[in-house]
Amino acid sequence: MTKLILYISLFIAITVKPTVPEIRELYIKSANSKEVAKDFYQKLESVKVTDEATLVGYKAASLTIKAKFESKIKDKKEYFKKGAAMLETVIANNTNNIELRLIRLSVQENSPKILKYKTNIDEDKTFIYSQLPHIRNAALKKHIRGYVSHSNAFSTEEKTVISKL
Repeated sequence: MTKLILYISLFIAITVKPTVPEIRELYIKSANSKEVAKDFYQKLESVKVTDEATLVGYKAASLTIKAKFESKIKDKKEYFKKGAAMLETVIANNTNNIELRLIRLSVQENSPKILKYKTNIDEDKTFIYSQLPHIRNAALKKHIRGYVSHSNAFSTEEKTVISKL
């Protein structure tokens, strides 16, 4: 009986998709903690490219963060490239998704220069700045404002305007 409960629990843990609000919180915390990054990655492991675009974007980000904590250069490069490619694909299919643009902006702002993955920073910043006033989802808007307040991509004036939205 205990084996059956264990199998059912494992099946549920593997097949239940995380919620976007839950993932947002983990994303924020994962950049500075190997343990949180591991949890973030594991929660998104079952997400498929056909799932909700925002979850796919966070899965891509989880791969780039996983790369940060790998010990071998080869593994770092492999995870980062896989995550960046997945992120580019999901954005190409959802060009107007502001949260995906925020994810890419944060990945590109925080990626090492040697990886040469910084080409969309201005584009994404401009998109976020112009589209944020039209976002009605309060939690998403708060999440974006939180990132922008610490971002180097936005000027002081832009941050001030965004903080009032």
